[in-house]
Amino acid sequence: MAGLTGNTLLVSSSIQYVINVVMTVPALIWIDRVGRRPTLLLGSTLMMTWLFANAGILAVYGVHRPEGVGGIKEASIEVSGAASKAVIACSFLFVASYAPTWGPVSWIYPPELFPNHLRGKAVALATSSNWAFNFALGYFVPPAFVNITWRTYILFGVFCILMTTHVFFMFPETAGKPLEEVNAMFEDPHGIKYIGTPAWKTRTYTNRTARMEDNGGLKEKATSDEFSPERRESVKSAEA
Repeated sequence: MAGLTGNTLLVSSSIQYVINVVMTVPALIWIDRVGRRPTLLLGSTLMMTWLFANAGILAVYGVHRPEGVGGIKEASIEVSGAASKAVIACSFLFVASYAPTWGPVSWIYPPELFPNHLRGKAVALATSSNWAFNFALGYFVPPAFVNITWRTYILFGVFCILMTTHVFFMFPETAGKPLEEVNAMFEDPHGIKYIGTPAWKTRTYTNRTARMEDNGGLKEKATSDEFSPERRESVKSAEA
């Protein structure tokens, strides 16, 4: 669609993969400090921006090619000049926004939510669902570009809006919290029924002082944790 062919297309794809790898590094360094919620919210907002930008560029400057560009039916819109460069830039920026946010957090977050007796099955279900949807997208996206062309970007931009809304209202912060605190959030008697502490009221423990202030001292917290159901379950499993 952006008019890339031959070696130029190969170089462009290679740059995309390099961006993906390089932009994952910031997540490894700062993800525990920033937290899960801000990372996910920022990522989905940025991805939405680049998707809508691509849709607008293709809708305004694109030329519809029913036979496809270069014989590829899925590339049913062709752009050239500055518009072509803008589409490529937005695609690179999309990858750069995904790599440090939803890319790594989608693997980190599920294991932090569930107690020990559910974690294995829950994470397995989350992982299999992830790959199942990837498989479905592989079948859906090419026909979508043939039938609804640039509107495919609009569709995924709307998905990003839904992702942002879902994370804000339903995804509590888990960074820096042990299992007991995560369970306490979901079982909060003063929270929302069946949900617990409202997700937007949770926050990241970024340093030792904050944890001491909220928990009345690390030593007292550690002592109480020794007698929690989660710790007892872990000890029994280890002894067995």
